[in-house]
Amino acid sequence: MKTLEECRNEIDTIDEEIMSLFEKRMAVSKDVVLYKIAHQMPIFQSEREKVVLEKNVNRIQNQSLSKYAETFVNEMMTLSKSYQSEFLKEKVESYPDTFIKNPVVGYQGVPGAFSQSAIIKMFGEDTKNIGYEEFEDVYVALEKGDIDYGVLPIENSLTGSINDNYDLIRQYHFKIVGEVAVPVNQCLMAKPGTKLEDIKEVYSHPQGLAQTSEFFKEHRDITPMPYKDTALAAKYIQHSKFAYKAAIASPLAAQLYGLEIIAPSIQNDPSNMTRFMVISRELICPKNADKTSIMFTLQHKVGSLNEILTIMKSHDINLVRIESRPIKGERWQYYFYIDFNGTLLDEHVIKMLNTIQANTLELIILGSYKQA
Repeated sequence: MKTLEECRNEIDTIDEEIMSLFEKRMAVSKDVVLYKIAHQMPIFQSEREKVVLEKNVNRIQNQSLSKYAETFVNEMMTLSKSYQSEFLKEKVESYPDTFIKNPVVGYQGVPGAFSQSAIIKMFGEDTKNIGYEEFEDVYVALEKGDIDYGVLPIENSLTGSINDNYDLIRQYHFKIVGEVAVPVNQCLMAKPGTKLEDIKEVYSHPQGLAQTSEFFKEHRDITPMPYKDTALAAKYIQHSKFAYKAAIASPLAAQLYGLEIIAPSIQNDPSNMTRFMVISRELICPKNADKTSIMFTLQHKVGSLNEILTIMKSHDINLVRIESRPIKGERWQYYFYIDFNGTLLDEHVIKMLNTIQANTLELIILGSYKQA
């Protein structure tokens, strides 16, 4: 049996060889990334990594060490990618920092929708705005140039994410250039003269009904009726001949459609708010931007998301939000949406994004903007 001192001396000799080989390997990694940059090739190539991993694990003669060899090779490749990211462009780009004057802004819904209130809050009361039937119609209008910006809901503080808009912004490759939060004041409204005891049916968007579920628990004789949109529900009640029907919508909708508010602010949570994103064909980065949104896809392997979160932590970046969404056509594969504090005008953030890019299959930078 070897003595402990003999074992330590042998390990020291092996470590010396490993470190020499490590240094040589990292030097070649640098050559690789410089070649890829020069030829505009993606830094991260998952198929190549699979080949390298399989080839090296198969070189192990003691098969009981295979899982440790796999971990070792994975970590070695992660280190190489982190080193390679240092040679990617870190210079801060120059972006437009203001919105165009007198823009035309699109939203989903009809006049009186909360989205219209978000436009007024973001751009002012005199802003020309156009309502569209579906979320995707706003993206199509922006793509065609019929509007300059779109304002769309992304998250409600009570009912959570509006997933359709996460998927659509990835599909259409637009940029997020602003953010606005609007208090959700859900009001019960009906034709003038209607009393609460007359009401049997209440129409609203499913989220509007969910946000006022406590009201329906207290009034079990009233049936919630899902409708396409809160403001459309108000418009429907305006033209309804039945006095027992009512709607839940915004105070603006009541005003526009000549309805009387019977019960104001019936939302479950008085602090309920909806966060809207402002989307654009081109990236705008305001000088006071303090929040950035990105999307990325990862290799389907253990620890791949943890690698990204570790990169953010090592750069002292505060993660604000993370969402995962399924990728259409790829079973059990997901893309990730992340918001974090920081801006594309910061070299430190650019360096972090370079490292993330080297560890993802695809990285989409959606934009930096002032946090609502």
